[in-house]
Amino acid sequence: MQRDERGPRPAPLQVGLTILALVFFMAAYIVAMNALLEVSRVTEDADRDRRDAIYLAVHGGFLCLAAIYGFTLGKWLSGLGLAFALLFIVSLAVLMLSTQLVSYELACRGHNDLVRHWTC
Repeated sequence: MQRDERGPRPAPLQVGLTILALVFFMAAYIVAMNALLEVSRVTEDADRDRRDAIYLAVHGGFLCLAAIYGFTLGKWLSGLGLAFALLFIVSLAVLMLSTQLVSYELACRGHNDLVRHWTC
């Protein structure tokens, strides 16, 4: 592999675009999970299997898109595509986990149906 001959983009541009892209992915994930509230209300096993399949597709899809976008952005900004892809994957995975944990805790305190329907 060859590094870009013109060198990396300015640091403020790298930081700004990275933060903007991460905030976009985080907001899109929260909006997507909120849009799937009806899927999280299960009454029988078939509903449970359907919910799990949809959640697998949503979470896997977001992580895959984040990796592709992170790699592309990192390659364009500084030639460090793999590092940016890893940054995006880890950041989004931590957000996904924390969103689910926080929504569960809030649901058990009376604020259910924020990003998922929980049964405490």
